Amino acid sequence: MIPTITALDCGWLRTQQRTLIGGGTTDLMEIPVPAWLVRHGDDVVVFDAGLHPSLAGSSEGLGRMSKLFQPMLPDGGTVGHRLEQHDVDPDGSFTVVVSHTHFDHVGGLCEMPNARIVVDADEWAFALAAGQEGGFDTALVDLGHDVLTITGEHDLFGDGAIVCIPTPGHTRGHQSLRVATDGGPVILTSDACYFTQTLDDGVLPPFGDDLDRQRASLDLLRRERDRGTRIVPGHDAEVFRAIEARPL
Repeated sequence: MIPTITALDCGWLRTQQRTLIGGGTTDLMEIPVPAWLVRHGDDVVVFDAGLHPSLAGSSEGLGRMSKLFQPMLPDGGTVGHRLEQHDVDPDGSFTVVVSHTHFDHVGGLCEMPNARIVVDADEWAFALAAGQEGGFDTALVDLGHDVLTITGEHDLFGDGAIVCIPTPGHTRGHQSLRVATDGGPVILTSDACYFTQTLDDGVLPPFGDDLDRQRASLDLLRRERDRGTRIVPGHDAEVFRAIEARPL
């Protein structure tokens, strides 16, 4: 079976440009916080989990991050409700691939209690010890899930259709997801590449675990793009809206 990709709107964040773009301004911008529903025959894979439901109408749960980010999350706008809208039971048994463990990528794990989480081993170890600091929050991930920790590339079904690929730098164990769709290969980059222009201008956020490794990950994504792979950045509003309107 050939996989399909559906964009799930799991909230937005309002922040100053300089928060996400090195050398940016104080102008406000709004970025999507997606999860991605990938279907492979009868199998369901969710890539990332969006914002935590407690952020609907309040930024208190962000702790210090509330000084940088204003969450924009309507009631019913979390990953559990979005899955139900696509006839997926959020209490069911399926796979959640976690790109990395920042709050805007793992907040909805609480709404998928029976999912099996696939995450980089170094990333998971760091998240469990991080507390609430620098965009991490151990309480969002330490929920008793079945967790498969991996190192390096990981083929979810053994057929090359959906593959986790290491793209470290933004965090120490960041990974992206390669999906072999009917229209050709797609890489969901998550935060290895925030925006479409990042591939060309190379401008990174003013923070990160290892910016040299993130530049190397960007180089990998550029090579994939040059081979014909479609690159889907993690927080590009225009790209997100296009895929939301027309799934891949």
